[in-house]
Amino acid sequence: MGKHSEETRIIEQSKDQCEERLLAFDTGKYELKNHIVDKEESLLVLHTKIVFAANGQRITIKLQSAGDQMTEVCVRSELISNVVMNDRGANKKNINSMFGYLNEENIANQHRKPDSTRNDQRSKPKSKLFFWDKNATALKMSMMASYLGGYQEFEKPLKGTLEIHQAGIDFAVMGPKFSIPFLEIKSVTLASTWDIVKNQAWRETCFKDELKKDKTDHEKASKNKLVVTYQNDSGQTQCIFRADTSYEVEKSVVKAQMLIQELMED
Repeated sequence: MGKHSEETRIIEQSKDQCEERLLAFDTGKYELKNHIVDKEESLLVLHTKIVFAANGQRITIKLQSAGDQMTEVCVRSELISNVVMNDRGANKKNINSMFGYLNEENIANQHRKPDSTRNDQRSKPKSKLFFWDKNATALKMSMMASYLGGYQEFEKPLKGTLEIHQAGIDFAVMGPKFSIPFLEIKSVTLASTWDIVKNQAWRETCFKDELKKDKTDHEKASKNKLVVTYQNDSGQTQCIFRADTSYEVEKSVVKAQMLIQELMED
């Protein structure tokens, strides 16, 4: 774990307002690595785009509703450089910048004229690339993941983004992309490497050597994979993903499973 600082403050905005603002935070410098959305709590993880630079950073923001137009915001800034370096105040600066960014919007809201037309036309953050071609309101969760096998037209492992939308799940990289609608999904299961090895159908679904990347017993036992059983033209099969997020991996996978199951029932 790199050098880090953490601070919690109360922001006089709703959780949704804070979340909307944070999704548009300095997109030229940072990219979204993980985004977990819940009614009362949300988690966002941002990385600097050049992670191998001497000043590579990870910013983790936890949002928790604290009442009407009040949100508890916890910001954690961490150095993730591959070069050992002193903090030199970078983490504290990131935290202050993040809270300053949120408070700027709050101050702007307080000074707005009570004009209905102005309120209806209040500026919104520009659209984000990581929402791909989906309506932003339909996105329920997004996390970095590796595709390990199971989708007919994709015959090699890929690193990309697993997104859960109102209508189904998407997996995308900068080029290739595939979607599995909830109408075709039969079940979603948490699995470890050992679970997959013991299940012949799952084992045969994964691309060769992908499971060998887990070296230690701890890695093999970690339930950081999702097995999505779905119906295609050939019958019932499964598609397997491994969560690649570096923050609370198993919690992210559990959250994804619960969200998919919930949306399947809608």
